[in-house]
Amino acid sequence: MHSFPFCPNSACLYHEAAPKGRWYVKLGFYHTKCFGNVPRYRCKTCGHSFSSQTFSLDYFAKKILDYRQIERLVSSSMSQRALSRHFKVSLGTINNRIQRLSHQSLAMHTLLRPRASHREPVCIDGFVSFDRSQYFPNNITISLSAHSQYILSLTHATLRRSGRCTDSQKRRKIILYRSLVFEKAALERSFSELLDQLYRERCTVYSSPLILITDEKCEYARALKLHPSRFSIHHLTVNSKVPRTFQNPLFASNYLDRELRKDLADHRRETVCFPRNVANMLNRLVVYLGWHNYEKPYR
Repeated sequence: MHSFPFCPNSACLYHEAAPKGRWYVKLGFYHTKCFGNVPRYRCKTCGHSFSSQTFSLDYFAKKILDYRQIERLVSSSMSQRALSRHFKVSLGTINNRIQRLSHQSLAMHTLLRPRASHREPVCIDGFVSFDRSQYFPNNITISLSAHSQYILSLTHATLRRSGRCTDSQKRRKIILYRSLVFEKAALERSFSELLDQLYRERCTVYSSPLILITDEKCEYARALKLHPSRFSIHHLTVNSKVPRTFQNPLFASNYLDRELRKDLADHRRETVCFPRNVANMLNRLVVYLGWHNYEKPYR
């Protein structure tokens, strides 16, 4: 008989954790073309029925794909169309499997992240890309350990296009932005969310201050000034014009920026590969986070 960690019914007493012994009984099976005969079970406490597929990563899937291969190819700069051709499935199927994989990666990272060294300095910097078109640039703020380059967390913010524009580009901006409302102080919010995570997991554990390394963005200083973690953090700023060498205190962030440009098709420079959907882009980024932290050989 299979061993299941909990009852899938959220109203059941054993939803959080199952008791020792047999808390469920067999309830026959049903047949599928993909998995053959799938056993069914019923919880003795709530009477809720479920199958062995309920706890599977391929739950409700109609075709089995190799998740390890998907993770490796996504993290090797292969685009969605190329993945679709490689596995001979639709784009929707590829996006569905990447979404399932990203949820597992995020769950694993949530469990393992608190075990990382709490005494290591933390770098926070923004990775700039765009969503759907260059009229919608984004800032993916990433926190990571300064020495081990272990990615801790990331947040996303959509911004207005800035810089020089031609007359036709200005007219295009007016048309696109006419019916949109952009988030105010998006960078501060994005940075504050990373501070929240650091405050919960690091600043309340040790009496010594956490060393936080960022560039000289005024948005970071404003957010930190209003955050409760300001009394537990020693903030070190680095000028963006300092050479991006190994001696640079922000080397970890600069290194990860290069890796993301190199390893993810979404963020290549001057290419037809760019994200059409923010949620799907973040799913691929989380898959890369899991691969970078837990599978990529450490230098």
